[in-house]
This record gives sequence, C-alpha cells and structure tokens, in this order.
Amino acid sequence: MLQLPTTYTPPLSDDFITDGDKLIEFAKIAWSSPESPDGLELDEWQKWLLRAILERYPANHPTYPNRLRYRQVVISVGRQNGKSLIAAMLGLYGLLLHEIGPQCISLASSTDQANIVYNRVLYVINSNPFLKKRFKRATETRGIVTSDGGGRYDVKAAKEAALQGIPISFCLFDELHLAKEGMWSAAVLGTSQRKDGIVVGITTAGDQNSKTLIDLYKSGKAAANGATDLERFGFFLWEAPENSRVDDPSAIMKANPSIAAGRIGMEQVISDLKTIPEHEARRYRLNQFIAGSTNSWLPGDLFRAATGRGVTNLTGGVFSVDTTTNWGHATIAYANDIEGIHETELVMSLVSPTEQQLFNELTSLYSRHSPRAIVLDDRQLPGLAKRLKNSGLPVWTLWAKEVSSACSTVFAMFSTGSVRHNSDPLLVAQMPNGVAKYSGESWFISRKESLGDIDAVMATVFALYVSSRAPHATIGVY
Repeated sequence: MLQLPTTYTPPLSDDFITDGDKLIEFAKIAWSSPESPDGLELDEWQKWLLRAILERYPANHPTYPNRLRYRQVVISVGRQNGKSLIAAMLGLYGLLLHEIGPQCISLASSTDQANIVYNRVLYVINSNPFLKKRFKRATETRGIVTSDGGGRYDVKAAKEAALQGIPISFCLFDELHLAKEGMWSAAVLGTSQRKDGIVVGITTAGDQNSKTLIDLYKSGKAAANGATDLERFGFFLWEAPENSRVDDPSAIMKANPSIAAGRIGMEQVISDLKTIPEHEARRYRLNQFIAGSTNSWLPGDLFRAATGRGVTNLTGGVFSVDTTTNWGHATIAYANDIEGIHETELVMSLVSPTEQQLFNELTSLYSRHSPRAIVLDDRQLPGLAKRLKNSGLPVWTLWAKEVSSACSTVFAMFSTGSVRHNSDPLLVAQMPNGVAKYSGESWFISRKESLGDIDAVMATVFALYVSSRAPHATIGVY
C-alpha cells in the first residue's frame, strides 16, 4: 500500500522530469549494506518520495531550464520509517549523480547522529569495487574525496561557523526538530553559489522548543497550498489527524508509510505503544507536534491499576531518597521484586530534614535490612551521596541521563502491569503533580514544571528503576 504524505508540495505536472529514477536504478545495482548486501528494493513510498524530491524543471522553463526544482526540502515522518536510509541514498546522489565537483555535508544535532548517514554512504562505496575506484580517500574521520580531488563529502558540526565560506552543493540535515536557530539559513546560504545547490532536512515532529522546525512547517504548508514565492520549497509531511487515538491503525499508517507498506507489523507497533507515554507516542509514532510538557507523566488509570499490598519481600531490596527543592520535605521509598512483580511503598516522610538526619536514617535502614542499593539523584544530594559512599554503603547515584531513563523505564513498568504499590496517601496525592518535559530526544519528570511537591514520586521512581536494574547480590555502585 502506497501511503502518500498528509501534506505535500505537488509536482509541476503529472509527467515531471526527475533524477529520482536514476537514483532508484543506481541503488538497485550498486547499493550494499549489512541488511541489503545484494542491492536494495525500496518500498513504493520511498520511490515516490525520491522522485518527488529530485524533480527538475522542464527544458523549456523560462527561468530554470533543466534545473532542480527544489532548493530546500523538508521531510517529516514517524520514527523508524527508514529516514537514515533515505538520507544515505540522497547522500550518494549528492556525491555521485548531482553536480560536477560536489561538496556534500551531513549535519545533525550531534556529530554522532550526522555520522550515521555518512557511514552508510561510506559502506556503499567501500563495498563496491567500481565506486571505490572513483575515490582517492574514503575514511570514517577524514571525509570522502573523489579521485580527481574536485569533490568531497564531510560531516560538519551543527554550528553556523562550521558552514561559513563553504560552497555547499548538497546538504543533508538530520533531526531538524533539534536544530539550533540560524543553522538552516546558514546551510541554505551556503548552497546559493551552486547551480543546483539543495538542502534536505529529515525529521520527526518536535515540540514548542523546535523553533526552526516550526518556521519550516509554516513555509512548507504555505508551499503545499500553492504559494508562488515558495515554488522551490519542497515539503513532505506524514502526520496523523488531530485528536486521533494513539492506537488507531488508520492514524498510525498516515504517519508511518513503512507500516502502511507492511514492512513493520501493526500488531507489534500497537503493543509497543502501550509501554510508552502518550505524548511520546504522539510525537514519534503519530508524528504530531506536542507541547514541551504534558499534564501528568503517568495516566491515573495506570497508577490505580497498580494498587496492591506494597512490599512483601523484605530481603535485599532497594531504598531511595528524594527531597523537595527547598529541603522542606524528604521521602524515603523502598522497592523489591517477587515473581516478576516490582513492589514498592514509602518508608518515611520527613519535614525540614537535615543531611545528617537523612544520613542517620539511611544507615539505620541499611544495618537492619541489607538492601542491594541506596539510590539518590546526585544533583540533588551530592553531599549525602559522598558521605554514604565513604561509609561503605552500596550507593547508586543517578545523573541527568539516567534520571530520564528511570522515568521512561518506570512508565513502561506501570504500563505492563509489573508494579504494585500500597496507595500510600502521600504518593496518591503527589502522583498527579509530576509533569513530563522533553529535553531533545528524551523526557523526564520535571521538578521545575511539576504542579507541587514530587519527592515521594521521584523516590518511588528511583527505587523501582534500580530494583529492576540492580542484581540480587552484594553490590557497590560508585
């Protein structure tokens, strides 16, 4: 099934000229990757997209005869639809089929991300003896250089200064939802001196902080509606309709052409959606823009469904502690697993605690219960972490990235029914306060954005997370 974009710029005519055909044919013959060592058979939507992106004006066009129609292209599609493959094919086009003396670059929010596309292109070249002869250097770190020295492909840092003075012929910009302001404009300006200079951005939907992508969406939708001054702006957006259910197969297919094509099974997709927050599902599967935060990190029905007796296994569990930002309150939580279920309950709540008081309580709990770990957020309680470590206790400190991992992991645990709590009144009262906030590709429960105290929530999340990670043995995580 060919799933066309929800919104896109139509071709100038039904029988338009395109470089997409020769790229598709080239890929059949020359493409090689670990997944496709004997050539590449594209989905129909991928062929349609490549043909649309690389449309050319007809020979009799009064201003741009035989030129590429688009100078800027934005492609937005749900995650895991093969964006990197499309980008790599376009990278190969830019290097081999686009212009004489190509100057191609890959950009992304990080060099590692930009290298994903670059390394795919490099693999194809190094795997094909004919292509390899056309380059005198093709390395992972020093760029791909043509045998005559007149063309090259590099990865550049996503900084305006990195693009200044470079006459770019083809620019691939990945993860536009994370692009810094000014970067897209700098790339477009860099292509202005080339005959068919083009910038292609590939992305998923963003949030309120994705200012560059928000502006590009506005231009793209205007172009799709026929704005004459944007005829050279290509826009291809796969997006589910507003207010769609996240598990609606029709909505999922509208944002995910690879699912519509049968490359990814619908049952597996819907099963996976049950273990991630709704805002994450909307952004990455329905490809819908979301606000920077949501009302609550965990739906109330999931929390209520996890009601149980609390902790029944008191041997070798995990204690965790968290405080409010002004040290007005602190909570110590406990978690342990039994027969695949992670049980949790609050141990104590303290008013205006001191670091010494928390140290005394945790060392006392350790001496009585010999837990696998004592968990805390090192950004909140660095002094306490150091004292506990120096006393020889098995401390597990969480940094920003692991706090984010803890939040998404525990959400999945609630979603799959593997958590039991005892409905402690403090936890019940605080649970709706926790607000999820995005930071780049990840999200976390934001202390700043939350609607009240969340020390009981965070202590519970930390305890459950480490209980699911720490082995049942004497450990010391330093």
